[in-house]
Amino acid sequence: MRLQTKLTVAFAAVALLPIAALATVARIVVSERYRGEFAHSLEAKADHVSDEYRRLASDVEQATERLANTDDRLVQPILLQLAKGPHLDDDAAQAVAARVHAGMRALGFDILEIVDERGEVLAAGHFAGRIGESDPEALAVARRTPGKARLVKEQILDGGRARTVLALEAAREVQGRFGDRTPRVVVIGGRIVGEAFVARLDPSARLYAADGSVVGERAPAPPKSWRRRVVELPGPDGQAAARVEIAVADDELAEALAWIAWASAALAAAGVVLALLFGALVARRITEPLRELADGARAVAKGSLETSVPVRTRDEVGELASTFNGMTRDLTTAREELVRAERVAAWREIAQRIAHEIKNPLTPIQMAIETLQRAHRKGAPQFDELFGESAQTILDEVGRLKRIVAEFSAFARMPQPTLAPVDVSEIVDAALALYKGGETALELSLPRDLPRALADKEQLTQVVINLVENARDAVGAGAGGRIRVSTRALDGRVELEVADDGPGLSEEARTKLFTPYFTTKARGTGLGLAIVHRIVSDHGGEIRVGAAAGRGAVFTVALQKV
Repeated sequence: MRLQTKLTVAFAAVALLPIAALATVARIVVSERYRGEFAHSLEAKADHVSDEYRRLASDVEQATERLANTDDRLVQPILLQLAKGPHLDDDAAQAVAARVHAGMRALGFDILEIVDERGEVLAAGHFAGRIGESDPEALAVARRTPGKARLVKEQILDGGRARTVLALEAAREVQGRFGDRTPRVVVIGGRIVGEAFVARLDPSARLYAADGSVVGERAPAPPKSWRRRVVELPGPDGQAAARVEIAVADDELAEALAWIAWASAALAAAGVVLALLFGALVARRITEPLRELADGARAVAKGSLETSVPVRTRDEVGELASTFNGMTRDLTTAREELVRAERVAAWREIAQRIAHEIKNPLTPIQMAIETLQRAHRKGAPQFDELFGESAQTILDEVGRLKRIVAEFSAFARMPQPTLAPVDVSEIVDAALALYKGGETALELSLPRDLPRALADKEQLTQVVINLVENARDAVGAGAGGRIRVSTRALDGRVELEVADDGPGLSEEARTKLFTPYFTTKARGTGLGLAIVHRIVSDHGGEIRVGAAAGRGAVFTVALQKV
């Protein structure tokens, strides 16, 4: 990111921070206010649920207490019959069955059951089919929690079908005294906790059973975004037998938060526009001199050391511009001195290397001539034989001198490559035509569907020949040696690989392999691989050397593809 952009963004951030902070504080304040109102409203609704539940329980308990009376029209006849015997006769049972439903309605009960002390159901206004069944827990409950309403599951007959409901039930024991007989019964009265109960609550109320099923509701479920509260209704075991869920709408909070968001966005947009305009003006005044410095630095990097930048201010940026101008003047002077020093050093090194390379073949030439002189002075009979051997030695070393001079001349006059799209596989195949059928086996892998590479055809041919010659010297002239030449496309480049199964290269040799006049061969000049390295570098490519599997060396040339 450019400095001008950073400064502009910084100004915009400075404008946005207070607006964002104000919007955050406003949201927190508004949310806290509404949260308090929600909590208060939910608390009031929860209290209303608890009050209605207690009122219903109280009604059940009072009605049960009124029923549990020896003078009650329904209970008294049952006690009289039980005083005569342990069971009701058929007439008494029919009379009770006829009166129990009316008595249940008169007391406002939805559930009414009378059980004798043996646990046999004598009357059941809510479910006549239960008469004669056993309810052994009735007497124990009446004695354990006399007249206390409990929330339980109960079965009723609804439209001819049995249905399980939640009900608040209270049980009381009634004992009669008829001479020496004291019959007992348990009266159980209850009210269904369902739609009628929910109808007296808040419109948002929903009644759930313990298994999560909906028992009663006044309206469809409110949106999930509403604030909620749950009031648990305990059962006889102390665990929640049912729960009532109430909710309050949060529409006003959503509208308030939306208004804050809209106002904040509008302020932020206006602030950003003003900050961008102001920031752009200030940043331009600051960055213009820096841009001129950057342009000057790029010009210096390209070699234009005479570049200077205008000094517009007297602040730190102006001081930097003055320092830059002084630096370019110093660099110009230093470059001229460095160029002279490098030329002297380069020619001194080249002269030393050429002198060293020429000295090696001069020694055997001198020795051969001196041998001939001694043999001639002494009139040695084997002079003719010595002459032939010495002459051959001199010719060989003179040929070596010619190769040294030729390769140095080629290295010194290496022209710039003329790059064009070429088929690397085709160039390699043509360059290796003369080597096919020789003593050293060539294994070629030259696919014809490779992308073209940017290269100078003549110089690339020279690279191939030099690398193959180097590989032939490594494997030796004898049979059995193998050279593998392949081309491939990899990672956006076209690669040429020449591998041999010769003795390989040491780590030290690899680091110096492309240095001019460094050689590992007894009669090498040390310029072949240096020329290869220079050609590849001039092509903008890369050459690597590594070890082949097992033994040998691998040279890899990577060129840019078209």
